[in-house]
Amino acid sequence: MGWKGKINTVWQGDCFKLMKVMPDKSVDLILTDPPYNAKNIGPDRKTYIVGQMQLPTREYKKFCRDWFREAKRIGKAIVFTPGIANTHNYPQPFWQVCWHKPAAVSFNRMGGYNAWEPIFVYGKPVERLGQDFKKQDTLNLTPGIEKQHPCPKPLPLWGWLVQKFSKEGDLVFDPFMGSFTTAKVCQDLNRKWIGAEKAEEYCEIGRQRLRQQTLI
Repeated sequence: MGWKGKINTVWQGDCFKLMKVMPDKSVDLILTDPPYNAKNIGPDRKTYIVGQMQLPTREYKKFCRDWFREAKRIGKAIVFTPGIANTHNYPQPFWQVCWHKPAAVSFNRMGGYNAWEPIFVYGKPVERLGQDFKKQDTLNLTPGIEKQHPCPKPLPLWGWLVQKFSKEGDLVFDPFMGSFTTAKVCQDLNRKWIGAEKAEEYCEIGRQRLRQQTLI
């Protein structure tokens, strides 16, 4: 089965293997939340099932360069959350968007709370962005199985990005699918999608999530 046979499915495995067989500019939008090189994350310091990244700085920077290089090759536009501490690991974006989480309870390295995060944009929106600022209360995550993942992104935030940077019928790719947030919003907003995720447990969480009835 070629890579197109994986549309509207998640490939369980290393995203690099999947991206290597995808042709240049074969997807309309890459939307993702790549690993931040953190062993645990969030207010409860939840631990990832696989890929607890605590790479030496040089190796993590290489990881960032490697996945971004492949993403730039296959994607017409790229939108992702680099993590505040990792912004210097990527090329200068076309623009940066801020999403603000006023009820955040995740600790930052400065001894306070991580109340905002950057979103890097490579490519222009298909719909007028308006303000490059999105306020999103992370305590309003849809109750359910997505909370079994240490760092799920809010459906309304991800839905907003999908709507601003893709059109109905476009193909959206997420190389780090995690709790399937990208797949869920694409399913609800009439986009085709494809993704990769290493952890079998997260793939099962995601399959259950796709069966949930939610409103973005």
